[in-house]
Amino acid sequence: MSWSYSGNPKESPIDEVRFLVGDTNKNEPILQDEEIQYLIDEYGANANVLRYYVFTHVATIFARDIKRTLGPQSEDPTKRLEYFQQQAKHYEGLLASAGISLPKYAYPKVFRKGMQNNPPWPIRAGKRGDYLV
Repeated sequence: MSWSYSGNPKESPIDEVRFLVGDTNKNEPILQDEEIQYLIDEYGANANVLRYYVFTHVATIFARDIKRTLGPQSEDPTKRLEYFQQQAKHYEGLLASAGISLPKYAYPKVFRKGMQNNPPWPIRAGKRGDYLV
């Protein structure tokens, strides 16, 4: 995997995404070039859709970080996570105001009350000890 940044966001779409996310330090990369290119290929037709998915993906990366404390020093990554979540919500709002909707879970509910209960097997005489198998 590779990481590159030219310093000019207008030079390539990958550099533009890196600039927006703040992924410009090669010593602490957030996304690889191939990951950004995948997001561009999938969602690059609309800039706001692309930005929404980029910020959502980066938020999932920071969601894995945990709060660490060692003596008087501590590191709390939740502020970074909240920032990227807020950015994703901002672009989601821009999509909603533009009339573009994001895919939503639209499957019918398949759960019902008591579905995990184990009812007794129906009894039918003559079949393997009186139970229907």
